Amino acid sequence: MEDAKGYLKNTAPAAEGLFKLLKQYGWHRMRAFVDTTNAKTRSKLEKAKSDYSSVDIARDVIAGSILQIAYFAIKRYAPHLEKTESVLEFERKINEIVAAKPSARCKHFSLPQTFCVGRSLGHLPIGLIIYAARNQYNHFEERRLSVVNEVVFNYLNQLWPEPVKNGISFNLYNNKHFYSYAVLCALGWVDSQAGSGYKAYLHDMKNMLEVAF
Repeated sequence: MEDAKGYLKNTAPAAEGLFKLLKQYGWHRMRAFVDTTNAKTRSKLEKAKSDYSSVDIARDVIAGSILQIAYFAIKRYAPHLEKTESVLEFERKINEIVAAKPSARCKHFSLPQTFCVGRSLGHLPIGLIIYAARNQYNHFEERRLSVVNEVVFNYLNQLWPEPVKNGISFNLYNNKHFYSYAVLCALGWVDSQAGSGYKAYLHDMKNMLEVAF
C-alpha cells in the first residue's frame, strides 16, 4: 500500500516536469509582453494581447496541476494534528463576524483540520492555502466559492492588497480567472534560480507529510 513517501517519489517526475514547464512559460510570457509593447498596428496589438492572455492561462493551468498534486498528498497522507492557536484565533475572529451578521452565508465557521498543516503564511498554515487554491482552480467559473475558500482568498488579499509584480493579486471579485500561479508565488514555489521552485515545493511537502528521505 502506498504511503506518503511513496506518493512523493511516484509523483516526483510529474511534479518536477511541471515546474520546468512553468519556468519555460515565464520566458514565453516575457516574449509575449515584448511583442505587445512593440506592436505597430492595431491588428498586431490585438494578436499580441491575445497571445499574452493565452500564455497566462497556460501558466495558471500548469500551476493548478501542481496544486492538485499537493492537495491530494495532504488529503490522503497528512498526519492528524491539532489546530494551532493561530488557526483557532482566526476561526474565533471569523465567527465573531458571523455572529454579528444574521444574513451570513454560514452559521459557524471552521477550517478543515486535515489541511491545517505546514509552515505559516501570515496566520494560516500553507496546507489551507493549497486547499483553497486547488478548489478555486477547479471551480473558478462558479458564481461563488464556498465560505472557507472565499475567506482564505480574502485573507491573502489582505496580505497582498495591491497587485504585485506581474499583476498578481488575490481579489476574487475582480475577474473570473485562475489564481493558481499567484498562489505559487505566495508560497515561494516559483524559480528564483534554476530548480528552486521544485525544491521549495518538495521541502514543504515533506514537512507537511512528515516524510524524510
